[in-house]
Amino acid sequence: MRLMNFEDYQLDGRAKYAAFVEAIRTILAALVDAHDLVPHGITGRAKDPVSLKKKLADRKIDPASAIDEVLKDLAGARIVFLTNSQVDQFRSSGAIHENFNVININEHHAVPGTATEEKLFDSTNYLVELKPDRAALPEYRRFTGMRAEIQVQTLLNHAWAEMGHDTIYKEPKLHHVDPRHLEAINERMKTVMREHLLPAGHDFDKIARDFDRIVRADASFEDTLATIETSASNDELLGAFETFDTLVMPVMADGRDVFAKVIPRLADAVERVRGSEAGTVESVFGEFPGKSGEIVARRAADLLSRGWFVDLTLSLETLIRLYAGAQSDAERKIWADAGARFADHDLDAWQAAGPAVQQAVVDGIAGLGAEQRRAARGLIVAMSAKILSCEVSGTKRGALNTVLLHNGPVGAGEPLRKVRSGAIDMLEQLLGDAEDDSTRSTILTALWSATSPPFHGGNEALRIIVMEDAARVVPIVRAMSAGWGLELRRKAEVTARNTYRNFHVVPAEMEKNEALVAAQKALLAELSALRETLNADDEFSLYKTMVGRDSVRPEGWGDSVFDHKATEAWRAERFTEIAGQAKAEDADAWISRTRRYLGEQAGSNERWPMADFIARLAELQPDIGQRFLEQMDAELSPVLVGLLKGLEAGGQRDFVWRHIARFIGEGRFLAQLVDWLRRREEADIDLLMTVADRARELREVDAVLESINSAGNIYQRVPDARLIDAVFLPSVTYLGAARMPDWIGRAWGIVDGSMVTALDEAQSRTLLDSFVGIPAIDFEADRVLAIVAGKYPDLVFGFFGTRVDRDVNGDGRRFEPIPFDIHDLGEALAKHPGRLLGTTRDWYARSPLYHVFRGGRLVGNVFPKLTAEVAEPLGNMIEKGDRDDLAFVLETLAAYDGDKGIFGLCMDVVDRLDDGDELLGRVSGVLGERGILMGHFGSVEANRAEHEHLTGWMTDPRLKVQAFASEERRRLEQWMASEQRRAERDVEQMARDWGVPEVATSADGVKGD
Repeated sequence: MRLMNFEDYQLDGRAKYAAFVEAIRTILAALVDAHDLVPHGITGRAKDPVSLKKKLADRKIDPASAIDEVLKDLAGARIVFLTNSQVDQFRSSGAIHENFNVININEHHAVPGTATEEKLFDSTNYLVELKPDRAALPEYRRFTGMRAEIQVQTLLNHAWAEMGHDTIYKEPKLHHVDPRHLEAINERMKTVMREHLLPAGHDFDKIARDFDRIVRADASFEDTLATIETSASNDELLGAFETFDTLVMPVMADGRDVFAKVIPRLADAVERVRGSEAGTVESVFGEFPGKSGEIVARRAADLLSRGWFVDLTLSLETLIRLYAGAQSDAERKIWADAGARFADHDLDAWQAAGPAVQQAVVDGIAGLGAEQRRAARGLIVAMSAKILSCEVSGTKRGALNTVLLHNGPVGAGEPLRKVRSGAIDMLEQLLGDAEDDSTRSTILTALWSATSPPFHGGNEALRIIVMEDAARVVPIVRAMSAGWGLELRRKAEVTARNTYRNFHVVPAEMEKNEALVAAQKALLAELSALRETLNADDEFSLYKTMVGRDSVRPEGWGDSVFDHKATEAWRAERFTEIAGQAKAEDADAWISRTRRYLGEQAGSNERWPMADFIARLAELQPDIGQRFLEQMDAELSPVLVGLLKGLEAGGQRDFVWRHIARFIGEGRFLAQLVDWLRRREEADIDLLMTVADRARELREVDAVLESINSAGNIYQRVPDARLIDAVFLPSVTYLGAARMPDWIGRAWGIVDGSMVTALDEAQSRTLLDSFVGIPAIDFEADRVLAIVAGKYPDLVFGFFGTRVDRDVNGDGRRFEPIPFDIHDLGEALAKHPGRLLGTTRDWYARSPLYHVFRGGRLVGNVFPKLTAEVAEPLGNMIEKGDRDDLAFVLETLAAYDGDKGIFGLCMDVVDRLDDGDELLGRVSGVLGERGILMGHFGSVEANRAEHEHLTGWMTDPRLKVQAFASEERRRLEQWMASEQRRAERDVEQMARDWGVPEVATSADGVKGD
């Protein structure tokens, strides 16, 4: 195309550009139609010669020069939409890029804290030319090489821009009028935009969005309900639930009636797909796993909670129906949890009607038959626990994007007293009908809720109600406890003791309340009676002495907090006393008792005192201890370590050794034997070797792991090489060969480092090889690697190299070759920056694609700050390396999230690259890496900081660096404008959804964030 000067433009150039504009308008009209977009208008113009001449003069451009090379707006088109969201939709459609070669994009939007802060013109301007295939067509051939600017904006911005164009943009040269008048007009234009047009644009978006929503809700209403009513597809039902919840219900005129009709349909849907497995979902991207019937139930429970106050009776009946029909514990838990939420003290419900919901629950359950109650027992218990709670909670909207959480005591009064009494009645009946201690324990947990005071204050009237209810609960427990197991009774005493602590003192400010004092005295009397009843049973007293870390010792009722040391001292004294009174002829009785105690429903943490007692018993009564050892089986094994300790202390070493030999030969209790050997004051390494050998032979993994921990623990006291050669290494070799790398996560006995430090290089390699396949590096692995790295850093680098190679050739399972964070290991590897970079460079050569998540992450973990130790060798690599070295440096620096410390190295890379090199784009990407961004404007703020930091590089003596910094600043300006616009619109729409439309984005860009 021949270059054009101003005279050429006047003669025939403008006409050609006008034709070019018409061609562009035609293309734009076709492309918006293809994308189902409806603009308000598409306009265009070729620049007026008079205006062009003035512009050339203002910019001091020679009219005889090639003006079409200098100016980009000789041809311009503008596509105008009604709303911001339509503009966004058009921009994101890719329509401009599909139909034109885009030379440049210029985003116009004010960004606080930058030079554009007062430039309120808002538009996206595309500098384009025709694509070659279109320009090759006869009707477009004459426009080859011509450029045009396409502006995309809203009608409001268009009106403001046109007004500004005729007033401010074409600023007159005033000779006599005070220029402050023109400045005032300029300020009024800005005020119009900020106070009227910007809010109006956001309001238009909200109006359009709400209109679209109600139209879609109305159109989908019948289909959504039909799907809920008839579909047997889990995925279809979940989609219908979501549509009903988020689209239909919020805008229904008769929402309460609609929801009441939907509740039984939800139940029908859950029952229709109950027990169904997840299927597959077909999509254009292939098959995806679908959802199970259990997930449908969970979503239905969530949906039910949105409106269950619409009809309390119907909601309760539905919960009972679904719980009773559930076919799995997992689904029963879904409905029990839902019932708990239904019966909970909700602040809004309480403010509207007091405990009306809770009373409806009590009344509804009272009307059930015995079989119905039994079928819904778990649900009733869950709801009753919430009814008996003294806490009321709720949420309310606060300022924009905030929620206020309210917690406090329920309101005391006769309605509360009545509903709590009903809940206690229900639980008392269920407790009496319970067939086992497991069921009783669950019911008791709910029943004891009646004795708990509120966490947040509570007046005297509420305190009276709680104490009176507690005084009713305690005798229920006392009357029924005789038929319970020992552990359940022990827990009852612990809870009773806690209740005593809560109420044994009347607060000074309440001492004059006679009703309160009387309620307190009555409660303390009932607690005392329960205590006497429980402890009147000698077997119970013996049991609680031997089982339970929180058991109540005789003097423990008076403790303000649980006294662990006093409890241990009490037990030690009682153990000696009880063991001293035992008789040899009672050995079988003691064994029987121990079996019974161990069979109670107490966790392993509650049973540890039993082993201490058996140790004392065996020491003082060796005959009984021998009988225990002769009778040893899996049921008694929890006390084996204590038994061996006691027998040995009682002088029965030969007897113990005979049975240990028997156990080893039979391959029984190997883990307990290793544990006992670890606890012995005198190390028996030969025996540990024998047990460890047998454990590996029999593939007793727990015993093998225990032997590792025991070897490490004993090595701290007795650094015998046999612990390494004959126990530790064979065990880790076995676990490695068995492909059980997770063993390291249970290797607490070696993390102190004494034994690992003593390993030679070959032994250390064996250790690392045994857990190189662990999915993720946890604390124990990190600690062991750090210890090894202290002597053999290359082994640790090799360890991670193996993990990186495995990740490259992975099997699809979760595997994290390099941890997101390291602790002790970082300090150890930081002593070897050269090896670190050399190793990661080798990894990059083998697999460059994910280096930022592998070698780059390791470098960033070891050197979280880019210190000289690593920066200098990277700089040398930039100076002397090849193109791959430069790429490696960039991918490594990506781990630093755009920290200012990387700019120098990045600019050194820039200086080595030619103009147009694709690596320049990677430099830009590395500088633009971001860590955690806070708030809606976090991205803008981070980019603004980078933009400011690049200012200093604009004066760098290296011309390539200057050019890069200039282009990078421009790119950031465009990105900031785009992000600022997006964030502002998000905040403004949230504000309108939140009901606070007065929250307009302020000049600092962060209001409402």
